[in-house]
Amino acid sequence: MEAVVRKVQQRVRKVREEMDLWDDLNSRLLTNFDRTAVVIGRLPVLGEDKNYGALHSVANIPDDLMGKQIESLELMLVSMRETLEKLNGVARALNKALRDTKQMVRGGSALTVKQMQLEVGILPTIAECLDGLRTLCEMHQAEFALKSSVISLLTWKSSSSDIAALRQLLVDQPNIPKDEGE
Repeated sequence: MEAVVRKVQQRVRKVREEMDLWDDLNSRLLTNFDRTAVVIGRLPVLGEDKNYGALHSVANIPDDLMGKQIESLELMLVSMRETLEKLNGVARALNKALRDTKQMVRGGSALTVKQMQLEVGILPTIAECLDGLRTLCEMHQAEFALKSSVISLLTWKSSSSDIAALRQLLVDQPNIPKDEGE
């Protein structure tokens, strides 16, 4: 029984590391989203000839500037998709941790229901740990799905109001409080 508890504690530590990685990736995604929104907001201005003034005398300046901005935008969108893939990797790692922990607790050691509910001091029971892991997995999967949807809706044709609404969805997420894993 004691060995199982130690193994569960190790898995919980690993889950905390994954959640820290999630926070870092989430922060990176929001930063990239903001940078992308700035570029998208710049595109209509670059598309108007009246905004070039004396620069009109420079050959191909409107096309060159627009081309560079579109190129930057594409790189930022690729970067956000890569960050999303890493977030998906964290969600998958959490699911694997849950599956492995369930298998270890239920299959390998054949703990009884009573042992699963056994309280030792202020530590949560094994059953509570499993329920908590399951909740964390579901929350991360749902948040990943939302983030993927938001990023897929962002294009160079997005209006400023659409971008603001999409950004608000990203900012309102995560709905995963930092202390939830504890």
